[in-house]
Amino acid sequence: MTGALNALRQGAVKLLKECGLNAVLGMEPERASRWRETVIAVSLSKVVCAPGGFKDYLGMREDREGRQEELYGRAVELTLAMDIYAPRDGGEGVCQEVLDRLAETIMCQGLNGLNAIELQAGPMEFLDREGLYRRRVSCLFKAWLVAAVDGGGFFVDIEVRGRRI
Repeated sequence: MTGALNALRQGAVKLLKECGLNAVLGMEPERASRWRETVIAVSLSKVVCAPGGFKDYLGMREDREGRQEELYGRAVELTLAMDIYAPRDGGEGVCQEVLDRLAETIMCQGLNGLNAIELQAGPMEFLDREGLYRRRVSCLFKAWLVAAVDGGGFFVDIEVRGRRI
């Protein structure tokens, strides 16, 4: 992944780390088994944008060189998956503690200007092969994908925002 959606994932990892939680960009359970402490793996699991692409004209803004450029955007729903992995000796209790702190952080502080609409946690499971507990968590955000149009009519500078402009 590149661009705006990758920046959203990276921003989530940064926020969680600033709040004292161990977080990394999404990974497979095999990689998680190398950790000796609980970790939250952040990935983008769903993007809903209907109907069609950047057809909504939002207005004009000045680019970096002072030229006027058109802005377009779409309202989107973004779902981040934040899987909590804990080593066997940490157990289910550690996963629950991390889930509580994760929920408080995301629901109270938001994420890079985005407010969370819903946070869901799945059941606790134990991954025998990896020797890890896993709790799948998903968080829904309403956002705007905003893009400028360059001189050739192509969308550039795509951003994820909590509001249109």
